[in-house]
Amino acid sequence: VGGIYVDDQQQVQQQIPGLGDIPYLGWLFKNQVTKNNKKELLIFITPRIIANSLENDN
Repeated sequence: VGGIYVDDQQQVQQQIPGLGDIPYLGWLFKNQVTKNNKKELLIFITPRIIANSLENDN
């Protein structure tokens, strides 16, 4: 059993062009979102015994 775990945090800011840059009033025209992304990859390996056909023929 093995795997990889990734935890990523991303901040995105959206604003109305021009209006979002106004001092003291720009926050009225901005939106900031924080996104948390979690990804997990698990790898499972199952061993199997394969009979050797050359030994069975003799």
